[in-house]
Amino acid sequence: MSRPGMKKWRIEMEQKRVEKLSWKLKLFWPLFGISTSVAGVVTGYISYYASDYMGISVALVGTLIMISKIFDGFTDVMAGYLIDRTHTKYGKGRPYDFSLIGYWLSIIALYCAPRMSVVLSAAYLFIMYTLINSVFATLMNCGGAVYMANALDDPRQSVSLISITSTLGTLCTMVASIILPQMLDKLGNTSAAWKTIALSFGIPMMILGMLRFFMVKEKRNSDVKNERIGFKEMLQVLAKNKYILLVALINCWCSIGCNLNINTSTYYCVYIMKNIGLQSILSLSMVSVILIVILMPFLSKKFGTVNVMRVCSLFGAFGYILRLFDLNSVPLLVASSFISMVGFYTFFSFSSAMVIDCMDYGEWKTGKRSEGAVAATQSVCSKVGAAIGVGLCGFLMGMAGYNGNLDVQTAGTNAMIIALSSWIPAAFCIVEFIMLKFYKLEENLPQIRLELNDRRNIK
Repeated sequence: MSRPGMKKWRIEMEQKRVEKLSWKLKLFWPLFGISTSVAGVVTGYISYYASDYMGISVALVGTLIMISKIFDGFTDVMAGYLIDRTHTKYGKGRPYDFSLIGYWLSIIALYCAPRMSVVLSAAYLFIMYTLINSVFATLMNCGGAVYMANALDDPRQSVSLISITSTLGTLCTMVASIILPQMLDKLGNTSAAWKTIALSFGIPMMILGMLRFFMVKEKRNSDVKNERIGFKEMLQVLAKNKYILLVALINCWCSIGCNLNINTSTYYCVYIMKNIGLQSILSLSMVSVILIVILMPFLSKKFGTVNVMRVCSLFGAFGYILRLFDLNSVPLLVASSFISMVGFYTFFSFSSAMVIDCMDYGEWKTGKRSEGAVAATQSVCSKVGAAIGVGLCGFLMGMAGYNGNLDVQTAGTNAMIIALSSWIPAAFCIVEFIMLKFYKLEENLPQIRLELNDRRNIK
């Protein structure tokens, strides 16, 4: 057999060989994701809590959150640099799971905010929100991607592991999204109720999430893994990794669109549908995400992960537009939410697999495996996008005349709430579809990984 023929045969054989996930990974890895998914539900009410219970104007809330999230850019870069220089007996990314404790404690502290002046309340919100996202979430996100890359026997297992984690995480998100509004309604929708809710979710989820650290070890090593990369060299390595830059850009864009919609959801139920209890019903729309993540391992093998993401982005755009046909129809709103949910969340759910692929591409391209920096690049852009989304939402709501002290908002405010819940996120989904077209790494990965293995064997 000729050398090109032999190489093609090896690539085909490598594509067929994928080791199965161990029972320990299947059982304990998703627990951390469940904890952070539930935390996402709780923190999703921060804007509402700050404006209606801490007495901070919605425009100021959006501005503070935006500034805090932009600050994430600096902490993500430092986290990536720190992780790339971390080599302990517990591994490289695994030790950063302890950030989950600080993450939940900061969330609890935020919802237990004492009565203060507006200035002190704003300062308290900024500090707590910065701790939650800029410090603890940053370390968890950057460390988690590196942890996964080194806990797997084969990087192609990432889609299956993410599928399991996302399925369970989405189910728990859905359950928490149903329970939280009902708890709020029964406890009286007061500041004391928010304290009870934060503690009820925070303590058990903190304990559950930490089980991953104690039960899952890092075991995958590469010959370049222990190299210490300087800050300047780290930036040079990233500049040559065009695919992580593209993934980061898409993540930023999707985070803007998603947060515009998420941060308007409560207002939509309260002021457009006149029923905050609909939040619980709309939470059932997460079922569509569960279906996608369950099917993704099969769909990914047949059509490719990126192609599935692109189709889902079009479904998302259609779903957001659908609710405009009858603004007073609850069934149409539920159907719209069910369909639109896959628009952004399919990408969010499996972007970690793309990041691991980009780690391999970066090593193949430059000879340096800067795992922390690659993970940080995706993380920082996601947070900057979320910052822009939250800030833009608050800015637009403020411009439209939103006033949390009013039971009925003006026509202009209602029009803005509708726009932020329909055609604006739909436009973001369409652009997401176009951007994903430029991600070509997936089709070249078999050859890249084969060449990487050959290089490592030579060393």
